[in-house]
Amino acid sequence: MPKLYSYIRWSSERQAKGTTLKRQMEGAKECALANELELAEIIDPGVSAFRGQNAKTGKLGGFIEAVKHGVIPADSWLYVENLDRLTRQGVITAQKLFIELLELGLTLVTGMDKRVYTLDSVNKNPNELVASILMFSRANEESKTKQSRTISNVKVLVERHKEGYPVNIKSCGKHPFWIDDSGSQEEAVRKHLHYWDIAREAIDLFLDGHGIYKVKRYLDERYPNGLNGKEWDYQVLKRMRESRALIGERTINIDSQTYKLRDYYPALCKSETEFLKLQELKTQNGNKSKKDPTKDNIKLLSGLSILRCRKCGGTMAGFMNRGKPRYICLNGRHLQKGCIGWSITAPLVDHCVIVALLIGYMDANRQKGQDTSKFVKVITAKQDEVTGIDKKIENISLSIEEGVSIKMFSIRLKELSANREVLLRDIERIKERKVLAESKGNFEVTMIDFMNMIHWKVFTNSSDETRNEIRSVINSIIEFVMVDKTDGCISIKIKCRGIDEIFLFRGENRKPHWNFDVEAFTENIIYENNDEMEKLLTSNEFVNRSLSIRNEIRHAYLGFYKTVKEMLSIAGYPEINGALFWPNR
Repeated sequence: MPKLYSYIRWSSERQAKGTTLKRQMEGAKECALANELELAEIIDPGVSAFRGQNAKTGKLGGFIEAVKHGVIPADSWLYVENLDRLTRQGVITAQKLFIELLELGLTLVTGMDKRVYTLDSVNKNPNELVASILMFSRANEESKTKQSRTISNVKVLVERHKEGYPVNIKSCGKHPFWIDDSGSQEEAVRKHLHYWDIAREAIDLFLDGHGIYKVKRYLDERYPNGLNGKEWDYQVLKRMRESRALIGERTINIDSQTYKLRDYYPALCKSETEFLKLQELKTQNGNKSKKDPTKDNIKLLSGLSILRCRKCGGTMAGFMNRGKPRYICLNGRHLQKGCIGWSITAPLVDHCVIVALLIGYMDANRQKGQDTSKFVKVITAKQDEVTGIDKKIENISLSIEEGVSIKMFSIRLKELSANREVLLRDIERIKERKVLAESKGNFEVTMIDFMNMIHWKVFTNSSDETRNEIRSVINSIIEFVMVDKTDGCISIKIKCRGIDEIFLFRGENRKPHWNFDVEAFTENIIYENNDEMEKLLTSNEFVNRSLSIRNEIRHAYLGFYKTVKEMLSIAGYPEINGALFWPNR
């Protein structure tokens, strides 16, 4: 028995809540019963036919491909409520689709007017072809009229939003699932009573370093009813993590114009910096080892933009070489900026960073109640820079809305946006440092928690999710890590935020010897210990006093380093392997 395939389509959520599904299904059942055909349904929800997406990537396109490859018999029937369910494109394009369906051998039935089309019937009666052309033409004109009305309405609402009034624009794309848009178009969208808290849980899981699959499994187990009665969808969660709706922003593309509506949604992320952190973690998850996708490989420094090559200043990124983690200069890998593709074993760099991290962490926690005015000044200055960039972006956006070609400003917009993101990250890190410095918590308890977090078992287990917590602390305390390789000897210089000294780890004399030292740092200039220079300057009383103070600070941190070594040994850490400072020797 041939089958009647009922193609049911609607394009808007409003139609989905109405009678469209029931009406189209009842018509198909009547047709199948009248012609003694077995009924099968093809449902294409929320897909527009105006631009032909249903025939390209929708269920209709899949049906056509199945007929072409013989999966669905060519003598099948295709039922649609009206020809406009197939397409609302221009007459020529629509007619091509109509003829293609008939040439495949299908029988096409329209429920509204009870017409039956076959290739034979159209050849015998060309009036049927004329009738279909008229139907397609009318559908296309209706869609154009609706589109024109929609564009005009959206532009009015965009202007209303710019004036500071609440809006709810439903006619150009769906709102995120955590948003309630049930109000009128002159009301603000609201937090969804049920899905808002669930969405925030998902964000917290992403921030803890979990990937999409783990978040999906968690939501499926905790909220089995899923999203609108269905299981949680991977693509929905993927789009959610990347969406700027998380910070309240909505982007509308209409009539060849792009409108960015800030503060359109209630913000699900606590700050824009939190959103940027989500994107950093997304990049990190995307760069996990492809050799073993079942095992996470959480690198301590990759993706934080703090690990630099001393030769060219370029970023160094993690990679696996014969199953062992290393860091490589990205400029050198691509033979850029005069650098070569040199790399360094990751455990050596990470071990040195942990030492510096513990010094920086202890230094911050022991200075309880210290003057934090310097943090406030830096934060204020950087916030002023962000405000200035926002103004420039706003001016460019206004120019684009007024008709200036976006190509003229695209590069500048990318530069401004990138600078803005860097400033926001810096502000967040300084704020974290300020809170750490102001903390009145018990120092011993704080240190016990921290030592448990950086324990050797965690350090050596690249799949331990606690490493994401270590990355977060590194991001807030370590300002930069500069790595160099000269004459076959490795040196690693690390600076902590709020500390004016550089911690230096480098090979000394010959393999396997190495040394830890402290250097002064001022405005991107590192003053290395130089006995001859000190002799020349000692005749100056002021310089002599400064050198004396610097030497006192240096010895204080050297003493600090001995304490840190003892603490790390208790946490299971061995001595740093000095041979690693002398690779290939």
